[in-house]
Amino acid sequence: MADMFKRFLISALIVFTSFMAYSTNEEGIDGIEDRIVQLIDSIESTSNFNQKNELNNELLSLLYDALLLDNSFEYPFNKVQKMGILTSPDKKVRVYTWNIPQAGGHQKYFGFIQTNVNQLQNIYPLTDNRKQIETPQLLTLSTDTWHGALYYSIRVDNFFGKNVYTLLGVDMNNLFSTKRIIEIITLSDNGEPQLGAPVFRVKGNILNRIVFEFSAKASMILRWNEEMQMIVFDHLTPMRNDYAENYQFYVPDSSYDGFKLTELGWEYKADIDVRNPDRAKPPTPIKPPVENPEPGFLYQTK
Repeated sequence: MADMFKRFLISALIVFTSFMAYSTNEEGIDGIEDRIVQLIDSIESTSNFNQKNELNNELLSLLYDALLLDNSFEYPFNKVQKMGILTSPDKKVRVYTWNIPQAGGHQKYFGFIQTNVNQLQNIYPLTDNRKQIETPQLLTLSTDTWHGALYYSIRVDNFFGKNVYTLLGVDMNNLFSTKRIIEIITLSDNGEPQLGAPVFRVKGNILNRIVFEFSAKASMILRWNEEMQMIVFDHLTPMRNDYAENYQFYVPDSSYDGFKLTELGWEYKADIDVRNPDRAKPPTPIKPPVENPEPGFLYQTK
């Protein structure tokens, strides 16, 4: 009797699993996209943080199911407006990122990297590990140890004969500070992504990624300038001299720096001439230093 009941449960599970897989395929990616939009709206509308995280678990599962479908890499997901979805210019990398607000003004980030290499498509979940990373500028990370962010720009360049993907992102860190990120993705021969690469040259130091941190009350520009062939950004400076290296008190000082595209990677350029950028006006620094020649980000390797 017990064996018969066990066989019944196994058969029922097989039928249920097959039904769910059939239902996803039968529904099609259009229907899954509608459900993704509904889940995101539900996450946004609830004020209960536990419920946000429970709904996000459903979102993770649903998006993963969508990415398993054959046409997912090319599918535009135009209805999904509240998620960062970026496709590289060479159509080999697609990155999906989003944030879930947490209690106390904190954020947690989620995402997937989808690769399209040698006619094989693979999916790599991203695990936000930024709270455990003490020196992000020096490390090469995996998708399991991701420095979480919400990405809004991607480009591809060739350094040393290898395609390198440069992403610009934001981390709404906490109630006191915000971060901007310049992240790097490279792919192994089988398409597996690696995060961070030694392509940034700053005052004799070689860095794997760039992390800016500044006052949550301020606004910072970080964007690609096609005419200058440069990533342009606000130079950050402490509001007062005694706030040096306390990055929650850093704000733009109305000057601009950049990373110039070269054959060897990204080379830091200080005090560049950028005319009339579109920007929100930052808070006025309180007695800012007369001169602050240091880059407004962590760049020391020792």
